[in-house]
Amino acid sequence: MTNSIKEFKKDEGGASVELSGDKLILEIRRQRMSAALMAKRTAEGQRLVETPQAGRILADIIEEDNVDGFISAIEWQIDDPSVIFNFLGPSNNSLLHIAVAVGKDDILGLLLDNVSDKIAAQNDWGDTPFHIAAKTGKSRAVEMLISRARDLRNVEILRMKNKHGNTALHEAVINCHIDVVRLLLEEDVDSVYLKNKAEKSPLYLALDTSNYDIFGTLFSLELKPSKIQGLPPVHGVIVRRDYGLLDKILNKNMELLKMTDSKGGNVLHLAAFQNDFQVFRLLQSEIPYFARQRDSNGDLPIHIASKMGHVKLIKKLHPESNLLNKQEQTILHVAAKYGRASAVEYILRHPEWMWINDKDGDGNTAFHLAAINSQPAALIMLMRDKRIDSSILNQEHFTAFDIALNCIEKEQTLRKIFAFTLLRGASSISSADRIILNPEARDKTFPIFITFPTFSENEKLPKVDQLRDDINTRLVVATLVTTVTFAAGFAVPGGFNGSDTASKHYRGMATMLDKRMFQAFAVCNTIAMFCSMTSVVGLALAHRIDAHLANIACWRATVMLSIALPTMSAAFLTGVILTVGKLPWLATTILILGYVFLLIITGASLSVFFPPFMQYFPFFWSHLRPIRPLLSWFILFLIYFLGVETCISDDSKEDKTASKTSASPPLDGGGKD
Repeated sequence: MTNSIKEFKKDEGGASVELSGDKLILEIRRQRMSAALMAKRTAEGQRLVETPQAGRILADIIEEDNVDGFISAIEWQIDDPSVIFNFLGPSNNSLLHIAVAVGKDDILGLLLDNVSDKIAAQNDWGDTPFHIAAKTGKSRAVEMLISRARDLRNVEILRMKNKHGNTALHEAVINCHIDVVRLLLEEDVDSVYLKNKAEKSPLYLALDTSNYDIFGTLFSLELKPSKIQGLPPVHGVIVRRDYGLLDKILNKNMELLKMTDSKGGNVLHLAAFQNDFQVFRLLQSEIPYFARQRDSNGDLPIHIASKMGHVKLIKKLHPESNLLNKQEQTILHVAAKYGRASAVEYILRHPEWMWINDKDGDGNTAFHLAAINSQPAALIMLMRDKRIDSSILNQEHFTAFDIALNCIEKEQTLRKIFAFTLLRGASSISSADRIILNPEARDKTFPIFITFPTFSENEKLPKVDQLRDDINTRLVVATLVTTVTFAAGFAVPGGFNGSDTASKHYRGMATMLDKRMFQAFAVCNTIAMFCSMTSVVGLALAHRIDAHLANIACWRATVMLSIALPTMSAAFLTGVILTVGKLPWLATTILILGYVFLLIITGASLSVFFPPFMQYFPFFWSHLRPIRPLLSWFILFLIYFLGVETCISDDSKEDKTASKTSASPPLDGGGKD
């Protein structure tokens, strides 16, 4: 029937007779269906079945595409045909759901003629027949359903959502059925604005399909950004770095670019966060407008670039947005707060930016913020600049050093130790003004050096159980090293000369005694053995003394163990090379691999000597100015080598209204601060 109708539309005459025949067949089927529904069956002379069984029979007939059998079953096998249309199959699918799913348009038409009230029925997943048709791409079924919904004057049925919050248009977009998308848009274009439970509208879902027909259809509409719910589509384009589609949107509908996310961020806020310079190139002419817009935190795009340390974008945005954020912070404040050393260094290289010692709304300079957030990498860059005034007080009458001191008194982490030590070198004494403003500060003391172990007045020694576990762990390691090195001393590479040796002076001596590699093996093995043995003795004594002395003994035993581990590794390396020396390529390979891992082991072991070095850093920084650049680069190397965290998470409250979007003011006259 469907093919005949299509031919009639094309030929407008040649298929008219055939079309009339189809119509006649359809009319006969409708009359039979109506008669069957109106007739109340009696049990006499008929094979009647119960309603659930009859429903299953009809469902099976629908799947077999036997429209005449479907009508016959209603005529002869069902006592009350009207009841059968309340049948629900697996997942609570109605007969309409089943007819749409299997693509039986003839049966669907008969069902719609008689049970159109079931057109909005939902199954267990919340899907209506519209959802099923959209998922499976049954465009003819969609046309029939839309026609029936139009007759019922119920346009809202197209906006019904399933349990995922998807409308039929969502499902059509997800499954890339362009014909269904067009049909649904022709009937209800405003459904393109609706969001699902994932905060995505059909516009946003189209970005994940990579189907340019769907892109073209959806984004060619005269869209109103203020109506779009959920995530802004243009932000999704930027996140996916689809510059071709972004360029089309820029040329087609500039209004979409004015949308903001739930925190008020525009397209440049997002591009600055992602360090996406290509977006700035595409929006070159619009940068002055977008660069002056603030998000809900009061940040401009340049503040986001500074927060992320994207120097190239800071340079791009600075001519257009040299402004403060809501906290009255410059980009130097933001870069220092978030530990972006490269951004701090770049900003300090520009003397025309005269806000090096400027205060924010809380009276904090960039130096204060780096101290508050314990940002050693940013502090290094600030300390190297002669214009930084380390004696400035904030509103709480604290210098940056005072802040670092307070932080380290509360908790001694590696990051805070770095920050305190650096500021100790920049400001060797607490502010004299602070002592005048707060006389009680005279009664307080602060640590001259940070050593390991060290404990503030309010900090307790490690618990006995924890200390015992530490001692036992180190004791096991030290004992193993002692055992291995002791055994290696009497099982040397190459073995010993036997009693049959010609010279009695060499009997019992090592066969490779004259080789330099063997001599290196012997020295390294001896050092490792005695250092580990010393560590064993110290740890054994730690069990018998008080907690404070035990903690010190444990740390000093760790120092000896940190010497034993690299030297034992070196002894192993030299011993193996001795035994494979006849094969040069193998010896060379082992030597290179050994050097690499020996360097790693040595670096990790020598980290225990880091605290003593940090004790004398303030002296080196204050009195040996010529080597400051060398010291600063060495500290930066330690920061990154030891994996010291150099950034913090945003301290603003998370905006939970992610579903809300807004359109910014028009370009003409907008964006001025």
